Amino acid sequence: MRPGHTHAYSAGVSYFTAVRLFSIFELCLFSALLAVAIGGWSEHAELVLGWSHGVGWILLCVAVAVGCRRRVFPWPLLAASVSPLGPVGSTLGIELLSRRRRQATPAG
Repeated sequence: MRPGHTHAYSAGVSYFTAVRLFSIFELCLFSALLAVAIGGWSEHAELVLGWSHGVGWILLCVAVAVGCRRRVFPWPLLAASVSPLGPVGSTLGIELLSRRRRQATPAG
C-alpha cells in the first residue's frame, strides 16, 4: 500500500459511538424480551431473547468498563449499566453524555 493511501474502512466509528449503538441495540432486545414475556406469546422466543439479552448485557457492561478504563466514559456510567436498570440505565447515561458533548462543541 502506498503512503497516504487509506482503505475505505479506515475511517471507523469511535469507541463512544460503537458502545452507544450497542447500548441502543441491547435496549431494543430487552424491550422485545419484555413484550414477549408479558404477552406470553412464545416460550421459544422468550428463551432466545432472554439468552441474547443476558449475554448482550454482560458484553455491554464489559464494553462500558473498558471505556471507563480508557477514560471515554465516567465511572458512574458503569454503575448505571450494572444496576437493575441495565440497558435502560446505560442508554440514558450515554445519551446524556452525548448531549453534553454536543453542547460543549462550538458550532461552526
